[in-house]
Amino acid sequence: MAAIFAKYTAMAHAPPATPASQPPRPTTWIERAVASPTCRSGYASLLVHLLLGISLTLAVLKPPAPDQRQPLVIALGAATDPASADQPPGDVDEVTLAAPAEPAAAGTDASQEEAASAALVTAEDPTPLPGPAAADLVPLPVAEFVAEVPPETIPPREPAETALAVRPTSATALSKRSSGGPAATRGPRPAAGGVTGPPFASRRGPARGEAALSRGGSAGSEAAVERGLAWLALHQATDGSWRFDLGGCRCDGACRDAGTLESTTASTAMGLLPFLGAGNTHLEGPYRETVSRAIYYLLSRMKATPRGGDFCEGTMYGHGTTTLSLAEAFGMSGDEMFVPPLREAVRFIETSQDLHGGGWRYLPGQAGDITVTAWQLAALKSAALSGVETSSPTLDGVRRFLDSVQTQKGAAYGYRTPASKPCTSAIGLLCRMYTGWDDREEALRRGITALAKAGPQPTAIYHNFYLAQTLVQSNHPVWPRWNAKNRDQLIAQQTRIGHEAGSWFLADPNTAPGGRLAHTSLALLTLEVYYRLLPIYQQQAVADPF
Repeated sequence: MAAIFAKYTAMAHAPPATPASQPPRPTTWIERAVASPTCRSGYASLLVHLLLGISLTLAVLKPPAPDQRQPLVIALGAATDPASADQPPGDVDEVTLAAPAEPAAAGTDASQEEAASAALVTAEDPTPLPGPAAADLVPLPVAEFVAEVPPETIPPREPAETALAVRPTSATALSKRSSGGPAATRGPRPAAGGVTGPPFASRRGPARGEAALSRGGSAGSEAAVERGLAWLALHQATDGSWRFDLGGCRCDGACRDAGTLESTTASTAMGLLPFLGAGNTHLEGPYRETVSRAIYYLLSRMKATPRGGDFCEGTMYGHGTTTLSLAEAFGMSGDEMFVPPLREAVRFIETSQDLHGGGWRYLPGQAGDITVTAWQLAALKSAALSGVETSSPTLDGVRRFLDSVQTQKGAAYGYRTPASKPCTSAIGLLCRMYTGWDDREEALRRGITALAKAGPQPTAIYHNFYLAQTLVQSNHPVWPRWNAKNRDQLIAQQTRIGHEAGSWFLADPNTAPGGRLAHTSLALLTLEVYYRLLPIYQQQAVADPF
């Protein structure tokens, strides 16, 4: 039994028998290649050379170079003053409040950080700055107050519908470009300040101080202007814009009273105008980098439409203020790069007018209101004096609109209907001056006298902004007294503590949606009325209607 069991166990574990008739299985070429000693050595050689190549590549690679990108600045033109070609970026013209015997010296070479500290030197002193008497005026170097924002790389943007020639460059290189001079297409412009000399010359250097002194400025008002410009520069976003809600800047919530309006063209233009008013362009001045970035941003926002170049971003306020900024920059620099977009912007204003009533409102074609209409009229006036003309039917429509909202035979004006309100009356009277009324017009004299009688209201920044222009344009006898009070209260109201130092915010319901940015810009424009040489703010602009 045991023998049988052993026999069957051996049979179970034995390999299956191969039929005698089945031939052995041939090997494939892959199996023969793998088994070949030659192939195996080739695989090893390939692996060794691959590892060696990777090691050598890593050994010769250099570490990445630091980022040396420069700001993207639009190439808009050439400097009008050949002497500016040798001026380094940090140099600043000196502004004096008395006629100097010798030309003003160049500005300081202090670092940007030192300039910023000097601009806000009184940040911890809440004592108001009184305006000194004319006899106490001393030379005031603006370099004590000017602070330029360090250049920053502008992030790439989507290309605008209207092609613009841009190239990476610095403001220093931009300012060294030679001047081509104004083109033959530009019309004649009045001389700065009604005297002979280059247009807008009184915005720069000693002439600025002389104009401020002769028209009612003071050392205190000039210091307030420089502190305000420093605050604006520090609150410009990296893409070149300003925002009413103070978004995109280095504020990080340190400033209160942000606005709620959303149009970035309106906010950027409002931030830009005070720099232009103080003599800064994309070619010259201590803030030329700031101005260059703002101009680039505005031009990049234009939309090509059948009506013309649209800068609205939801409201004609944005279009009017942007067109005014471009016209002023063109008038100051003579840069022909402004001509195509400016013409398109003017055409958009003309085609957006309410054909029946003659005014403008938030959207193209709407029945007008006096505030939006005033910004469009200011833009058209400035463009016309720079050589970009406006059609007569457009201006006839403006006069028709003013007729529809006037009362007291033209001495007072309402918002959209006839009324007698201080702010809208100041706007209406200034518009009347731009459309042909002179100081012999009885209704104009009567209206200005009534508005100035009460003096400047402490918080009515919008009303005071317009009334200051009306008074200085008409050379009204009450201007010196009214201006002294308005000037000194603005100086005293400027914030001088913390991150808000240099800015304004007043309890004015007319401008509350614009927040601290709008109030600061309007206050600066009011304090610059003495030397802002944009012709619409001169008596020449009033004497020469469209």
